[in-house]
Amino acid sequence: MTSSATIQLQVGNAIPPGNEQETREIIEFWHRANAFFANLRFTAQRQLNGLADSYRVGLDARELIAAMENARDQSGSFSRHQLAHVDDPAKAITARLVVTVSAEDHTTTEEESYQVATVFIQQLVMAVNLFRPGAIQLLDTRFAGEGAHKYEAQNYDSRIYYGALKASQENQWPPLKMLSLEEVWGWLEGTESSRTDTAIKSINKVLFTLLKVAEQRHEYSARTALLVMYQLEILLECRQVDSLSDLRHRTTMIFGDFPESAGCLSELHEARNGLVMASVPVHRPPLICHTTEHALWQQSGQHHSAVETGTALVLSLLHDLVAHKAQRYRFSETMARD
Repeated sequence: MTSSATIQLQVGNAIPPGNEQETREIIEFWHRANAFFANLRFTAQRQLNGLADSYRVGLDARELIAAMENARDQSGSFSRHQLAHVDDPAKAITARLVVTVSAEDHTTTEEESYQVATVFIQQLVMAVNLFRPGAIQLLDTRFAGEGAHKYEAQNYDSRIYYGALKASQENQWPPLKMLSLEEVWGWLEGTESSRTDTAIKSINKVLFTLLKVAEQRHEYSARTALLVMYQLEILLECRQVDSLSDLRHRTTMIFGDFPESAGCLSELHEARNGLVMASVPVHRPPLICHTTEHALWQQSGQHHSAVETGTALVLSLLHDLVAHKAQRYRFSETMARD
């Protein structure tokens, strides 16, 4: 007997940044994604701290695609549409995603359906940012429908991942591979990240931190830098408090020498140590609006370029693992006497 539930996610701010070319690319991506995610077998936990079970999950992103196409038609690009919305709220940036959860071997409870849908959306955020960084934005979100008032939707920004894409392009480093959505999703499934809420494996520690980075907004503080540095140290299997030699060496082993303009490691390392030593400024959580971004750039203790380039490096390392169907790097030092 098949049991199914439909979960509606209302998104108040669903239009990510992008110029004209990027807008076309993102819309094309979502058309492909809508077909790919229409009906998938998906394994996820029934509840927090619970066992994993098998489900069929479907994503309907037609309203999101329509909102993106409307933004393109009205303003020419996503970024211009965001600016137009500031002066004219009729320039809509809202959308809706619909997730269908069904099980064949048991009747799903309401909470179970929301749990599985939430995990699926998290996997979607990870997959999209691995395939095309910054192409998904889920802000000012809420669930809608019967029983939805009992559950709180999560928010994910596109800003850091879009910044990582631009940093990679401007520095021409680190390289971001062209991967297929099938490759990325299959690799994510192989990590079993949807089957647990506590990351034990190193790769899942990195993936869960990808979500935490996506939750960050305008303020790229030492805390954000700490999250990015943590991912790099986990991926490269090294942590040196007083030196970056191993981190630099292992990065070079994978990608070759990197340009000085992409030298984000020192700033990330300094920010991490400053946070641990309590020597960095602490800022009040800011009012988030279109006028505050520039002011936040001017604050001491911000690490925009380092966070974006460091995030690009994290994505590039993950791309390399996906392309080689691997889940970790293994480094070994040897010694010989002649």
